[in-house]
Amino acid sequence: MTDVSIDRLFVAGRGLIFYRMKKAIYHAPTPEELYAFEKRAREERARYVTAMIVTAAAALKSKFDRAVSALTGKAVRHA
Repeated sequence: MTDVSIDRLFVAGRGLIFYRMKKAIYHAPTPEELYAFEKRAREERARYVTAMIVTAAAALKSKFDRAVSALTGKAVRHA
């Protein structure tokens, strides 16, 4: 490695990178693909928000039920 200059390494690397870039075909997304990406993102966001609301509602209902049962003083009978 000591007999190879840094300049030769950079030139070889640069040529390889440009060669790979020329071989790779860049595909810009079409408007239909962009619309599909946005639609899917909105659907995923809606699912996430719905799950968060359901979880929060379940936790709130559980706390409410515990508070009501503590205030009523009725005994719970397990069969």
